Amino acid sequence: MGENMEIYLKKQRKILITGVGGPAGKACVRFFKEKGFYVVGIDMREVETEADNFKKVPPALDPAYISCLLSLIKEFNISLLIPTVTEELVFVARIKEEFEKLGCCIFISSPEIAEIANDKFLTAKFLEEKGIPVPKTVLQESLKSLNALTDIFKFPILSKPRFGRGGRGVKIYYSEKDLLEEEREGLVFQEFIPGDEYNPNLFVFPESSVLVNVTLKKTALKNGIFGNALSVIRENNPKISEISKEVGEIMRLQGPIDIDLRLRADNAPVILEVNARVGANVLEAPEVLETLLEKWFEISR
Repeated sequence: MGENMEIYLKKQRKILITGVGGPAGKACVRFFKEKGFYVVGIDMREVETEADNFKKVPPALDPAYISCLLSLIKEFNISLLIPTVTEELVFVARIKEEFEKLGCCIFISSPEIAEIANDKFLTAKFLEEKGIPVPKTVLQESLKSLNALTDIFKFPILSKPRFGRGGRGVKIYYSEKDLLEEEREGLVFQEFIPGDEYNPNLFVFPESSVLVNVTLKKTALKNGIFGNALSVIRENNPKISEISKEVGEIMRLQGPIDIDLRLRADNAPVILEVNARVGANVLEAPEVLETLLEKWFEISR
């Protein structure tokens, strides 16, 4: 792209980024601000942000959220929408054409795929059926009692909310006593994979065409042996790159994608989660947003 066209686009086009109080939103704001774009940031809480303009909005699951989003796109004449909140993805994907009619570009997976990725149980079952390695997974509501888990898993056992973000609500049980103290509902139980954890960052466009595939190794986790990454490093790992690409293609993903996986004792990769959105560590894999920007410019010509 010529320099004059790039300058023109930066002056004329505005970007709206959701969830700017979270790590993925903050990363996206920083990236696009450093590129010289005007950025509007939104969040359901009052937050500090580097965005040029901030608007507080209803939670993503609130019926008023989507109409608020559409109003802001009209008000600011937004040309690119970057959703970073897992809960909003299905609803946003369903009205992708409405955004496009307003002149707003968005790179996002289909509603059906976003719904699978948003559901940790469905993600595991979908990938398992496609031959992708995942942890052994059991839905809490399928159990007569938590005691039944000891016939399925060896300790430690891991649980997580069926619907949730990152490491929120993840718990590890080391004994039957730990397990029987669990009082929450709506959980998914899995075998605990003890090896190193990785965070592949992808950009997929068009559907199922993996253009960027960067492997990040998590070198420190918030809760010691699990949780969000406190630090990452880039690592060349052909096995991880291969399975990440396979996930992108099999799930027919689109846009920026954030994957969590771990290695078994034999270094075989196992997919833990697929987030159909930009990840918190994307600044360590800037090719994801650089390619998104490149494709956006191509579409905008």
